[in-house]
Amino acid sequence: MPYSNQRSRFFITLTVGIILTLGSVLAIQIAKGYRPNLKQMSLNGMGLLSSTSYPKSAQVFVNDRLSSVTDDTLYLNPGTYQVKIIKNGYNTWSKTIPVKAEIVSITDARLFPAIPSSNPLTFYKIDSPLISPDGSKIIYLQTNSPFDTDNGLYVMSFSNTIIGDQVTQVSDLASFDYSKTEFLWSPDSSQILALSNDGKKVISARLLNPKILNTTKNLVDQTIRLPLILNQWRDQVDKIHQNRIKDFPDFITKIASSSSAFTYFSPDTEKILYSPTIDQELPDNDIGKNLLYLNPTKQARSLNKGKTYIFDRKEVTNYLIDVDNPINQPKTKTDEQLTQFYLLKRLLDPISTQNLSWFSDSNHILIRSDSGVNVIDYDGLNNVSLTSSILKNRFALSTPDGNRLIVLSNLNQKTDLYNLISLNLK
Repeated sequence: MPYSNQRSRFFITLTVGIILTLGSVLAIQIAKGYRPNLKQMSLNGMGLLSSTSYPKSAQVFVNDRLSSVTDDTLYLNPGTYQVKIIKNGYNTWSKTIPVKAEIVSITDARLFPAIPSSNPLTFYKIDSPLISPDGSKIIYLQTNSPFDTDNGLYVMSFSNTIIGDQVTQVSDLASFDYSKTEFLWSPDSSQILALSNDGKKVISARLLNPKILNTTKNLVDQTIRLPLILNQWRDQVDKIHQNRIKDFPDFITKIASSSSAFTYFSPDTEKILYSPTIDQELPDNDIGKNLLYLNPTKQARSLNKGKTYIFDRKEVTNYLIDVDNPINQPKTKTDEQLTQFYLLKRLLDPISTQNLSWFSDSNHILIRSDSGVNVIDYDGLNNVSLTSSILKNRFALSTPDGNRLIVLSNLNQKTDLYNLISLNLK
């Protein structure tokens, strides 16, 4: 009798152990995305689709069927799906997503409002706006104010706090006539070079402190020191470029340094916008083959001269931005200092030299024209219009937090009266 009890306890313990083991294995497989198929008496591998968006609570359509809302994860059979993320009042985001067993596919959609609300930042005639290299502020010339003392140079520092943007007058028109002056921020955004010229040679050069009102006694003519200033700033630009490009693969470093018409780093310095000057081939993406998830958008590994591309350092992917992007070449100058000035301006100020510039989140590109602004994903998809208002000098930029688009437009004003307008992108 004792032997029979021991044997019963043994079988009970063994049975419980087997059940627990099988349950654990089943739980692990379900966590990996496997689901039981009762007809075939098997576990089928499923893929996971993680859908996120900004703003949140957008509807997720998979193959045109409402399937969920962001932010959520869906279990799907392996295959290719057309995913759309839709929210009332915003432009639709869509992408073809391959789903693989046990792999999480990601849709991280930034939704932009179909009709952004707007409010003016300035109220009189604005000229020569220039964004700082760090993207945190702009300098602009204000004229046509009913109060003469209010006309002059201003620096607007963007803020996402309750205090709002800070505006500092850095010079008045009584101190100096800026009507024929061009501006250039220093690479570290700590100084502004105001340079006057007649198209052939430098007439005067002054350094401005963007934090204070620069009085007449502070506006010392720097023309004699101009070559030294420009050389120092060029050295700073080269050093910044070298520090940023060193983490990129050698093949893209070579292109960006020696065979590209321009190279602009994304705000997070993980991507570059560039245009090769010769046709060439990029090597296969061996790193991407080993990643669990890789952006499925078709890459461009064959580069064509004059086209515009974006290279992503993290995934070693390369995408064609198939939009017209003519480069405004500076006119030939007879003065060596003017030539150097315009070369630096081209390196530090993409807005004045081409139609494309980075959006502040590093995942989008602004496409600027005289008649409006579009925004496009960094892989060339989801091209949507942000505004169709007339822009002066194609000036448009996103604030550092990405919540606003600042444009120079004559919205609801006279045709020759342009002001800085803020468009709400939240």
